[in-house]
Amino acid sequence: MKILYKIILSALFICQPGITYAQLAIRPGTVLPELELKSSLKSPVRNGNNTDFPTYIDNSLSPYFPAIINQHGGSCAQASGVHYLFTYEMNRVLEREVASNPKENTFSYRYTWNFLNEGKDNGSHASDGVNLILHHGCVTAADYGDEDEYVYRWVTGYSKYYNAMHYKVTKASSVNLKERSGIEKLMQYMIDKGDGHPGGGIASFSLTGNWDKTNYDGPSEAGIEYIMVPRGSGGSHAMTLIGYDLSVEFDCDNDGKIDDDEKGAFIFVNSWGTWWATGGKAYMPFSGFTRELGDGGFYKYDSHAEVLCIETAYHEPTLTMEINMTYDSRNDLTLSIGVADGIQENTPKYAVYPVIVKAQGGDLRMQGTNFDSGKTIEMGFDISELKSKADEMKAPCWFFTVYKTQLGKNGTGKVNKIAIHDYSSGQDNVISQTFIKSNTIQVGSNKYKLPTKEWYMDNKGNWFKVVMTPANKYVSNSDYLKKFEWNKIYGIRKANGGYAKIKFTDYNPQTGKVKFSVNNYEYK
Repeated sequence: MKILYKIILSALFICQPGITYAQLAIRPGTVLPELELKSSLKSPVRNGNNTDFPTYIDNSLSPYFPAIINQHGGSCAQASGVHYLFTYEMNRVLEREVASNPKENTFSYRYTWNFLNEGKDNGSHASDGVNLILHHGCVTAADYGDEDEYVYRWVTGYSKYYNAMHYKVTKASSVNLKERSGIEKLMQYMIDKGDGHPGGGIASFSLTGNWDKTNYDGPSEAGIEYIMVPRGSGGSHAMTLIGYDLSVEFDCDNDGKIDDDEKGAFIFVNSWGTWWATGGKAYMPFSGFTRELGDGGFYKYDSHAEVLCIETAYHEPTLTMEINMTYDSRNDLTLSIGVADGIQENTPKYAVYPVIVKAQGGDLRMQGTNFDSGKTIEMGFDISELKSKADEMKAPCWFFTVYKTQLGKNGTGKVNKIAIHDYSSGQDNVISQTFIKSNTIQVGSNKYKLPTKEWYMDNKGNWFKVVMTPANKYVSNSDYLKKFEWNKIYGIRKANGGYAKIKFTDYNPQTGKVKFSVNNYEYK
């Protein structure tokens, strides 16, 4: 009964016309570079039996490959692009086995999916998840943790985001399978990726059509008993190509004979659990890609004939921003992080825009839960690309800007804390600012400033540092006083971390004293 229930759900999922473009490996219109290989092998077609190609490859048997899963809802693109593709490629780079620590060595597809699904059971694109990981890294299954199946949760906890920053995509590329040359290129990629590193590559792919598997009892080295057949147009579903089998023969056009191009098939893994097909795997004939629908090919648009391949690397962030904020309608918000020279600046000179909070996530609390505690979230962002810019500045002043629109309800909330973490010395050097007073996020641009040094620059380009003494309202004469513009209001940072406005008047060069007045305030 349980298996029948899953089959019914799967059939409903594939046949829904509303998801036709929701589950593609590569977003339509996205231009990715063609996959390049550093070396080449002898083609099994051009060189006959004189070939370097093994007759059978299945990279899901590699220790780098994670367990086959039964995806949650319409998350197949992220299950393919993150759980299978990114996990495999990251473990391959690190040369570590999934089995040695399954939770730590597998990456969470729900982490990327919940940033991309608008807080609903919507589809997504594998390439969008890959882009997210390129900028922010990916959370492990251990850090993401278990959750209620119906919660579209965003992770909270700076340490989890910091851990994620170490695991990144460095490059994405594609292979067009409409031509036999593309099929052979992907086959070689599956053998050795053309780089001589142990293990070959795998790829994310999506198939359009009311497709289904059928029993297969022909020649087979992999021992797989099911093969995909074309069923016309319909919804899209993302899967993962993990190998090939040259022994497979399948009469795709039902003409009673096996043509040369009807020999050979890719092996793919689905994300519907091991109960589906042969342990979660099936064949996908080469001819399905090169032929048109009426001639035994799969129904596809141009982007559907492309597969997504990635390169990954372990990354050490040198500069990050930690934020803590409370808000109850996360799709209202877009963030930016920037830096300028001196606290007198009101606009960052350089800025980055996190792709994980960009007017998305649905009309939900920040963590996506139904509890008030879910309004508050702690996140971390890798801003290492701004470090060289900040290092050139005399007094880097950091900006955290929250842009608020009203895409859902009129959400309310505030920023609680921002902090800069500098890891360049090998230690975690932190500069932080806590916003204790009311700072409710308003519609429009909300800026929060975090200065790192008590240096200011006047409008003539002169730098100065204000020195205050608690004994009286006078300061000793010094060369820097000669650079002040009298009766002009300056901003200063106090010893307790707060801020004040200060105006200097009545400088007496004979006594070497100057009068000043102070008003406490906070930067917004």
